Amino acid sequence: MGMIEDIAAKLGLKDSKQLMLVAGGAAVVGVLLLTSKSKKAGSSAKAVGSKADCDLDSKEGVLQVLKEMTTSQVQSRKQMKELATEAQTKSLSLSQACKRCNEMKVMDPLDKYNLSMVQFNTILSKHEDDPAVKQAITSLMGSPAGGVAATEASQTLNAKKLIEIHNFMLGEFEKLAASDKGSRDAKTVTFAAQALVTGKTEAAFKLSSEDIESAVLAQQGALSTSPEFCDTNLKLQQAMSKLMGNLA
Repeated sequence: MGMIEDIAAKLGLKDSKQLMLVAGGAAVVGVLLLTSKSKKAGSSAKAVGSKADCDLDSKEGVLQVLKEMTTSQVQSRKQMKELATEAQTKSLSLSQACKRCNEMKVMDPLDKYNLSMVQFNTILSKHEDDPAVKQAITSLMGSPAGGVAATEASQTLNAKKLIEIHNFMLGEFEKLAASDKGSRDAKTVTFAAQALVTGKTEAAFKLSSEDIESAVLAQQGALSTSPEFCDTNLKLQQAMSKLMGNLA
């Protein structure tokens, strides 16, 4: 079992993809990134990327990358909120959102190590019993050390409402999958699509992405045993696979 899968199990989630869903803004960006990057994964992960001097065979090297990913995630979330607001205000298409994504220069720390998320997860599995690495991953996945940081609005969201929200997001991703992307880069399309869906979801339900994320974490017990929620997650993954089809 990889470390991400182990953390998913501890949170009561059925698999790591559900953890990725929890991790990302409006509860979908993580699995989008995992899906897009998995296409680049080889049969084995290299310990040292060619673009950066970092020994990923060592615990220290892994912690360095996780720290960079956490720092980058803070910036990416700010960029996500900015693009989501702009997309909603200006009614941007997916191709227009991709163009804005490129202009915003959204960065991925793993790029400089020439690693996909799947490859990095293989490296993480070598340190799966290390408490410091586990804590770093938990923080990266959006589960604070002191527990879930509930927002006022999130406390009003029950499992039924969260399923409704996820079904709405599913519908929006299915629409985007059939639209002109305006980019061949999977990560650009991923980020732009997430921003569009985030903006539409926030507007439709009068909630922030933080409200939804917090509620998903708080309700994860009920959601993980809900056949409807699991079915929606599966359909989300299928919609995102279609969205990423034939991209680099």
